Amino acid sequence: MSHVDAVPLGLIAEEHVDALAAGATLLGSGGGGNVALAEQLVRHAVRRRPVVVRRADELAPDAHVVHVGVVGAPDVLAERLVDPHDMAVAAHAVAAQTGGRLDAVGIIEIGGLNGLAGVVAAAELGLPVVDGDLMGRAFPSINKTTMALAGGSAAPLSVVGPVGDTVVVTRSSAAAAERLLLTTAGAFGGAGALALYPTSAAKLTEVGIAGTLSACVALGSAFAGCPARQGAELAASLGGTFLFEGRVDEIRPRDGVLTGSITVTDRATGSAARVDLLEEFLAVTVDGITRACTPDVVVGIDPTSGVVLSSGQVRPGQMLSLLSLPALHHWPASAMGVVGPRAFGLDLELEGVLR
Repeated sequence: MSHVDAVPLGLIAEEHVDALAAGATLLGSGGGGNVALAEQLVRHAVRRRPVVVRRADELAPDAHVVHVGVVGAPDVLAERLVDPHDMAVAAHAVAAQTGGRLDAVGIIEIGGLNGLAGVVAAAELGLPVVDGDLMGRAFPSINKTTMALAGGSAAPLSVVGPVGDTVVVTRSSAAAAERLLLTTAGAFGGAGALALYPTSAAKLTEVGIAGTLSACVALGSAFAGCPARQGAELAASLGGTFLFEGRVDEIRPRDGVLTGSITVTDRATGSAARVDLLEEFLAVTVDGITRACTPDVVVGIDPTSGVVLSSGQVRPGQMLSLLSLPALHHWPASAMGVVGPRAFGLDLELEGVLR
């Protein structure tokens, strides 16, 4: 499941924050929102009191878990991250709809800023955070979760705005939940605190992705421990695959739900790569052969600085190194219509298997 050997965490303390942020950035696959502000919130929170980490199967079977994070436009969240108090309000609003109990905080997606937001919420609530998540990376919509694929509902769900406005949805289909979240976040100025997917620890043990918080920290530690951060050496240290390196020649922006692309060329060999994307990088095709695609994670690195780049940071003329990491969950073939390339309008064949 994991890219690197992960030692199960008992706590998230200050010494884990750098690795947590680095791992969440990698698992964002070029998206997932800006981790930097969430990193500062986690650092401040755990400096006062480390957050207890528990796997779902370590909790009482009837323990009540609510998944907490943020929702909204990445540019808004980069400038005005949601207040931790609002995350707590959102969690309690959902718990109130399901009997009032709130025993632990779940992480919605381990990739991007929501991988850290769950830890921030747990610190604010004084509760354990579950060592796991529902995506194994970052995805651009809330229905691409193991819980949804198992038939679980995102509702009751709650969104809380920056001045305390609170919307609670008691029942919703998967398709409507996504639209309701985006519409509500827009009404709140572009972003809000989010709580959803309430469940028992027993159910989460059955359908959640276990151990991903520990795996995220281990991945970030491996990244920090690879000083070169270039090409095949970096990919090997992370348990991934080096795909391509070259100069960015063209960027075709996304158009709503229609994918955009980045064209990268190696002028020494004449080879070219196309990177398909929404907010996240979705696939890399080199000289007409697809080398990686969702649900695997695609990472873009500046080979000069070694910095992980989001899709929005890529610029024409710069050098870009591309590598792939396996997602922290083995999605079955039946899930490819939800998390595979066809879910994003991409008809791609990887290793001889149409996904």
